[in-house]
Amino acid sequence: MPKTFGFYFITSLFCIIVSTYTVQAATDHHIIQWTDSNHLHNQLDLITGRFQQEKSPGQWSEVKQVELTGVNLSDFPEEYNIHAHKVKSGYLFNVPGTGLVFSLDSNNKQFKRIDKTFYRGFNFHSFSFVRKDTLFSIGGEGFWSTNSTLIYFDFKSREWEKVITANKGPASLEWIFGGFSTSNNTFYSLNGFEEFKDNSFKKRAIYSLDLETLIWKELGSINIEYSRDKILHWLDGFFILLDGDKPNVFILDPIRNKILIYEGKHSQLKLGTNEITRGGDQLFIYRKESNGILMDSVSVKELFDDSREIGKMYTKKIEIPWLIIISVTLLFSLLVALFFFLLMKRYKKMYLWFKKSERIQDLPEHLIHLLKHFQTNGKDTTLSTNQMNELLGIKSNSFETTRQQRSRDIKAINDFFEIHHNIKDAIQRKNSVADKRNLNYCLEEKAFKILSKINLEN
Repeated sequence: MPKTFGFYFITSLFCIIVSTYTVQAATDHHIIQWTDSNHLHNQLDLITGRFQQEKSPGQWSEVKQVELTGVNLSDFPEEYNIHAHKVKSGYLFNVPGTGLVFSLDSNNKQFKRIDKTFYRGFNFHSFSFVRKDTLFSIGGEGFWSTNSTLIYFDFKSREWEKVITANKGPASLEWIFGGFSTSNNTFYSLNGFEEFKDNSFKKRAIYSLDLETLIWKELGSINIEYSRDKILHWLDGFFILLDGDKPNVFILDPIRNKILIYEGKHSQLKLGTNEITRGGDQLFIYRKESNGILMDSVSVKELFDDSREIGKMYTKKIEIPWLIIISVTLLFSLLVALFFFLLMKRYKKMYLWFKKSERIQDLPEHLIHLLKHFQTNGKDTTLSTNQMNELLGIKSNSFETTRQQRSRDIKAINDFFEIHHNIKDAIQRKNSVADKRNLNYCLEEKAFKILSKINLEN
């Protein structure tokens, strides 16, 4: 994905400090420069092997010759950044987008290419860091797309290998927007360039990747305006954001989810041209003045003590576990199904015996015969089981068959009165006074009043 000159110019203004000794820079196409443990610079000419160390700000040591092994500048892109990382054996260097990895021994005698990368090009502007003496790279862009892929350099195969994360990361990550925190083994990142639109965030989100569990999280939406014309430093646990318009210094703490504004005396923190590095609990500010190069320091504690909290860095994203979502969805579906079942059952009652008619006269003839008996003999009419069977015309020798048919007929009459007159159990069952083992049948009082007004002959 091609970048404009403006992109590279803006990129060169950013300084991301990923560990105590890591800086990436290029003063010329063939001269690389990085920060040492004393927070001063080393530089190496990749053509001649000339090596120098900064003994004090602006003061360089005598030139020392370093052996160059496997270094071919034709392997480097025209525009590149080289990232330097302190490890037990000395330094490791990688060039994002190329797969190139170099080592420099602790005695600064040999600068050697140690990878055998062939395929390249997918992770320009990626972020790299060292964890447990292993070199990692994450995110970047290439081949007209962006990614959040995590890879590591395998010293045995001398190739980059992919790390499979537990879930999918964000669509875009680029090195100027993130950093690895050694305190909690977590990588934090804002959106990459492909999420920008009109010089501001298209999606204002911050993400984290736990390097222990390999789980990505979208922490939430950022609560501070941020655009390309502002300077961002990562200092192993928090960002410093320089707003050149004010100028203000903001501390963005993703671990504690805080935004603070610096109100202390160190005005040199506000200059975007200064390099800021971190060593343990100290910040070191390397600055170029008209009278020379100076270095100041401020403790992390003092930085935070002299800052005032002004809000949350991000609004947390509410994550509802999938199990809860599925459970609620199933429960809702069951309730809807139950509602329609009961509704259909109610209408089924209406049409079971008398189809779509609302006229009681359209009930089957044997039910009309029973209702005429109640209408003729008055509201106090009581029928025994045998009398009920006789009026309904049930003539089965089977007790069970007789009982089922009688129940269906009584239910049909009861359904009619319930649906059209809101009367439940119009025909009531009561225990016989003479013998409680037997049932008698009578018509409910309200149902009788309605029945008495109906002409069953029509």
